Amino acid sequence: MNDENKRAGFIPLPEWPIENDAAHKQQVSEPSDVVDFDYRGLSKEERLRRAAKDMEAIYASDEPPAMPKQVPRFVKAYLWNTPSVFQPAFSQPGITAASVLMDDVSFKHTNDQYYPAKLNTLLVGPSGVGKNSVSQIFKYLLADLMKESHDNMEREVEINDQNNLLGSNAKRKAKPDDLVQRIVFTNTTTPALAKQMKQNNGLPCFMEAKEIEDLYCFKNGAGGMSPLVLLREADDPDGKIRQRRVGEKSVTADVPFHMNYCVSTQLESALSFFKNDMTKGGLSRQEVAFIPEQPIGAKEGKYKVYDERYVKRLQPFIDNLKKTRENAHADKDGNIYCKQAYKLIDDLKEECAAYLDTNFDRTWDKMTHRGLTHALLKACVLWAANGCKWEPAIEPFIRWSFHYCLWSKFYVFGDRLREAESKLKYSAKPGKPNLLLLISCNVFTLRDAMLLRKNQGMDDTEKATKNMINVWVSRQWVKRLSDGRFEKLAYKV
Repeated sequence: MNDENKRAGFIPLPEWPIENDAAHKQQVSEPSDVVDFDYRGLSKEERLRRAAKDMEAIYASDEPPAMPKQVPRFVKAYLWNTPSVFQPAFSQPGITAASVLMDDVSFKHTNDQYYPAKLNTLLVGPSGVGKNSVSQIFKYLLADLMKESHDNMEREVEINDQNNLLGSNAKRKAKPDDLVQRIVFTNTTTPALAKQMKQNNGLPCFMEAKEIEDLYCFKNGAGGMSPLVLLREADDPDGKIRQRRVGEKSVTADVPFHMNYCVSTQLESALSFFKNDMTKGGLSRQEVAFIPEQPIGAKEGKYKVYDERYVKRLQPFIDNLKKTRENAHADKDGNIYCKQAYKLIDDLKEECAAYLDTNFDRTWDKMTHRGLTHALLKACVLWAANGCKWEPAIEPFIRWSFHYCLWSKFYVFGDRLREAESKLKYSAKPGKPNLLLLISCNVFTLRDAMLLRKNQGMDDTEKATKNMINVWVSRQWVKRLSDGRFEKLAYKV
């Protein structure tokens, strides 16, 4: 370990991956054509050519792309106790949770706007595979926030209990302004969530849902909001939670909504939840991490003990995330520019374009837009966790993360996404055509005009057709002939 890492308080970690992990030993034999996602040192032409070839292999495979052997130090630390079979999937929600440790910061996007680190993870896997074990990572990453939320919730309950014992005319104890609760429970109703966000004053929060059906609690009760609407607001850079009520004890709120979340679910539940939202923006905002079903008879992955050593490995990164504004020299509004992340996402956009040149997959292209934004934010979180210092492993890891989540999304939802996209029909020409141009001869009859209107789906009655022709005559586009026919003066064939 070099002197700089010692000064930062980082604990030395053995080489990755962990060779004494039994689950890892089962998977060490890898095919020779595994994508390593490391394009450093290549010319632009070589990089785009190789990236397009790698993407063809990734999205033609029925297995998710393998996680790079070298990962960022922060990822290595929070996955330290996790069996290798879960490491690819659990690497994503770890960043999602860690990002809420950064207060009031935003990162420069390639569109030159600044985005807060709003991230999410949808963990999809078969029943009993072990998805909910990810809670251990949250428990230690967010220990301080969990304790603060619990203590402030107890304080709030105590104040409410005291006020409830008072008479109707008695002066009630005012609630203090510091009842911040940044952990959101899944059985929270929309009004209670609005109240919690208002108390938090825009600070980022975190929610873990053990099952996707838990999100329907937001819709329960008066003023309930669709969970899909809430998920969209949670991901939008300027997302808000709004509620207007007139009752004395009701909650009125119009505050920023910054809630990162991890939802675990099975395939059937995921498909059912998003079945009516394939093209409405809810699914496109999800970062999907798929856990494959393990072979029958495969040995169960063993977790290491979560103890003080695990905490010590995490603590320097947690401290760095909490000091992001200071370490990154953010401006007065908390805006931060990470030039390496900015450049990486620009490169990723070029690589996606090179891949699309071969298949013109419109559905895949649409799903990359949010994915690229999330990839940028993940890169910035890893950079901030490392003391706002870029490390070489971030680039291939983020490139892998982008394709891993996109592969997972299409593996789970791809057929239904494409089916829904195919049903979207736009008008070939948004406006109605010039009817005079559609009349194929310069002299026409009233019947010709009526037939034309019928073919265009318009009212083809004699009265409506005569009204149209009268307008044309008044504008001197048409003149009446003595035999009852009409001659075009404009728009002649």
